[in-house]
Amino acid sequence: MRFDILAYGADPTGATPSTDAINRAIADCAAAGGGYVDVPAGEYVSGTIRLLDHVYLYLCPGSTILGSENLSDYSGTTRGCPWYSALSDIVGNNGINDCKALIVADRKCDCGLLGHGTVDGRRSSRHGYTAEKGRPFLVVFSECQNSRMCDVTLKNPGFFTFYGLNCTDLLIHGVTIRTADSANGDGLDFDGGKRITISDCNIDAGDDAIGLKTLVPWEPCEDFTITGCMLRSKHWGAVRIGPESAGDMRRINIQGCCMYDSGDGFKLQLTQDAVFEDFNFSNITMTDVLRPLFFTSNRYNMSMHEKHTRPKAGKFRRIKLSNVTATMRPSSHFGDLTIHAGNFISALPGDAIEDVTLENVHIIAPGGGSEADAVRTTDHGDMYDFWQMYPEHLTNLGDYPSSVLYLRNAKGIRMRDCIFETKDGDPRAALAAECVDGLLLSGCEARGCGGLLRHYRCYRVRIDNCDGDIHPFTAEQSDAWESFRTLSLATDQTLEALAQTVDIARAMPTVAQHGSCTFSLQGSNRQTYLLLPKVRGCFAVTVDDRELCRFELPKIYRTPVPFACALGDALQKGEHTVSILPIEDFELLSDVLIKQA
Repeated sequence: MRFDILAYGADPTGATPSTDAINRAIADCAAAGGGYVDVPAGEYVSGTIRLLDHVYLYLCPGSTILGSENLSDYSGTTRGCPWYSALSDIVGNNGINDCKALIVADRKCDCGLLGHGTVDGRRSSRHGYTAEKGRPFLVVFSECQNSRMCDVTLKNPGFFTFYGLNCTDLLIHGVTIRTADSANGDGLDFDGGKRITISDCNIDAGDDAIGLKTLVPWEPCEDFTITGCMLRSKHWGAVRIGPESAGDMRRINIQGCCMYDSGDGFKLQLTQDAVFEDFNFSNITMTDVLRPLFFTSNRYNMSMHEKHTRPKAGKFRRIKLSNVTATMRPSSHFGDLTIHAGNFISALPGDAIEDVTLENVHIIAPGGGSEADAVRTTDHGDMYDFWQMYPEHLTNLGDYPSSVLYLRNAKGIRMRDCIFETKDGDPRAALAAECVDGLLLSGCEARGCGGLLRHYRCYRVRIDNCDGDIHPFTAEQSDAWESFRTLSLATDQTLEALAQTVDIARAMPTVAQHGSCTFSLQGSNRQTYLLLPKVRGCFAVTVDDRELCRFELPKIYRTPVPFACALGDALQKGEHTVSILPIEDFELLSDVLIKQA
């Protein structure tokens, strides 16, 4: 059955809101057993539209749904959006946690958004962001089954354009997204989900074009198929998997897609104790992409469900890329940031990205490096494990001694019939490999590079029928890299021990809060902890001028971290003076919390 919103009093001129008319038409359609609710040509201003079981909102050619500019006209989902609180601050109190959106399908079956019309949230930068307007999502499907979104045009969201929350059997086909002028204007984002098919979409996004996340450990992303899409993300990822990765992501298949004018092509970021496995990317063309391959594994808490300050490293394995052509652009600027061109397959020391295959991959990098870059020994990036910092390689990664691809802490890497090329000549080897166990190069070629491979601490290396010189790192590089590696592992142990103390303190109630570094405390028989949620540099903790402990990390580690220590026997009966004394490069970026069991 079909229901026309004009019959319910919808205003096609946009002079008066049509929210009630559209939702009444949907309710009647659902009561009749389902069908289509037609939106004829015209402009319709609306607050939240709620889809129901077996109902499809059909946007006729020439029709536009305009998002109300009053945030009070929006409501959200019952499931909510379990973002870590630090990330929720991006939108203040504008309702991200209940996913306020212009179009919502919440725990519905066999419903969707169809047709050749437009949904316009009217919240791009040129529309302006105000507290009254807020930043609602454009479309949210939450825990829906057998739903569809086809052929529509979506633009100008307040936040993500489409957000799928743990949906199953969802089809998205032929959708056009235009959000390049929207802050956090991701195209198609998913938090969990199974059996998701995306085909023939054209996305020009203000943030990631397609993003897969898992913020809930028991809600994985599984069996995603993405084909035939045109993807652009000026500064970020055409396809981004992670960094929100509290749950597993498996069987992600992407084929026949074009990526252009983007910060990253495939941006895979595992940050928590989950599994990335069985990803297959084939028949991909990338043009003017800064970092076509960006695979990283680190330890960073992205989910409110995470129980530990510093999660364990996850498993990152069985990734295959075949028939991929990528032309890179030079390093670029984004605000005050300089983002370096490069390709990375990089885990933390002691961990590994495993079982990665590249077949018939041709990457053309900018080149233009120097002899000094090729043998450089300083400013290595091992220490940057992004603990308590958003996990991005930005200004902190300079130009590594590889002109095309850098491999670090990996296992079982196979490259067959690959061409690594620089547009401008470059004395750096095409590939630099550090701490790789099992490296196969077969039929590979380096063009315009200072050789094919420069390596250090690599084992079980096999090279067959390749064109390009093979060099070990210089003695100076090897010494520097070994020093960094040793330092990284030692620092990792320090941070791991600290994280355990922080987890204990964080779980206790706060009994006092201080905005300065010196304060008085009364002695107590209760277990008492000092917690600094965010601090940087070297410092000492004293009680009555007696040093209780000190915290020192290598200078290369510049990331803010939480710190905690047990005051224990230092607090006897009576009043005590507690001080946090700077030693070097000290910054306290949060209040001091006193925790007691």
